[in-house]
Amino acid sequence: MKKTISIFAALLITAFTFAQKKELRTAEKALKKGNTVEAKAAIASVESLIESADAKYKAQYYFLKGKTYFELAKKGMDAENSFKTASENFRKLLAFEKEQNKFNYTKDTQPLLQEMIGKLVDNAIVAQKAKDYNKAADILYATYQMEPSNKDYLYFAASNSITGKDYDKALKYYEELKDLNYTGVKTEYYAVNVATGKKEAFPEKTVRDFSIKGGTHKDASEKKTKSRLPEIIKNISWIYSNHIGDNEKALVAVDEAIAANPDDASLLLAKGKIYYDQGKKDKFKEIMQEIITKNPNDADSHYNIGVISAENGELEEARKAYVRVLQIDPGYTNAGINLSKTYIDEAADVVDKMNKLGNSTADNKKFDELQAQQTALYKEALKVLEALSVKVPDNVQILKQLKGLYSFLGEDAKMKAVKAKLTQLGQ
Repeated sequence: MKKTISIFAALLITAFTFAQKKELRTAEKALKKGNTVEAKAAIASVESLIESADAKYKAQYYFLKGKTYFELAKKGMDAENSFKTASENFRKLLAFEKEQNKFNYTKDTQPLLQEMIGKLVDNAIVAQKAKDYNKAADILYATYQMEPSNKDYLYFAASNSITGKDYDKALKYYEELKDLNYTGVKTEYYAVNVATGKKEAFPEKTVRDFSIKGGTHKDASEKKTKSRLPEIIKNISWIYSNHIGDNEKALVAVDEAIAANPDDASLLLAKGKIYYDQGKKDKFKEIMQEIITKNPNDADSHYNIGVISAENGELEEARKAYVRVLQIDPGYTNAGINLSKTYIDEAADVVDKMNKLGNSTADNKKFDELQAQQTALYKEALKVLEALSVKVPDNVQILKQLKGLYSFLGEDAKMKAVKAKLTQLGQ
């Protein structure tokens, strides 16, 4: 009896193997003829049997199924799901052959994967242009799963998710990027074109160096792109604070990033922004001071201290901060505008005091004193704005402020010149 069962089992296995081999051959022939529907049917007929198949047939099955569904996707036949099925089977194949240490189909799969990645990226761009950001995110995440070494796909999947307001998915992707310590920093390569004298960018260092050796270019230079990590942390924090309502987790996320990247001042700025959004201005100010301690010439941090100080009514401290900004960067327009505003705001307080006075002799005397203060403050504001207008002569906001100040101070010729400039600018 045992012998009969053994013979039957052997015959059964042989029958399964024969069926699989025949259907897989049918799928292969159908693909060569471009008959993807027939190939799909042949593949489907052995799907339930494949787990018990020999290793070589299992690898062949993954390859043919991946290729079949890729062809279906290219023909627009349930493209999104077909791409997904193709991707899953190609990844199974690569993992299986790596495990078996036999690479019969890996070589043929790699170019198909790259072609598919290109198609998926094109589809993601189309979806993004159509403002279907969540679809673009799904496609990009699928692309990342196909090529996990390229974390840019995950970054753009996260960006599209947050734009599409799918905050749960965005958080998942951003946290994965944070855990990978992804920065997205790349080196950009440049050289000056000898014929035009203009600096040109190159896709790779070898191409740039070859052009220099060929004599068409000179003066090689390189530049690192800006890290994306602060943006990632900022978005994680924003989602925790505004979507989930967990400010503690928002701070934990940014503190972890700071611990991993202690020299990145922009991460401290992201932490400061969390405090600012929570209304904790003193904490925000402390963070700005911390940044300045590390980098005394950080104009943005001095500027932020100026803004917070002005909001707190600490005008002298605000002025010191804005003056320091302009010493570091004379072209920092907003710092100059805000500096002038501290004098105008103080003058407004003086005017309030003037309006509360009566008509007594003492009040009239006090009125004259306050009016002199008002005039002096306006003149301070004027000095700042005039110096600024030399650097940015077409700034409408500055010109309007100058017009008002000239009018009050009775400088009619200057007021008319500014008024004419505004008319010229369509104001």
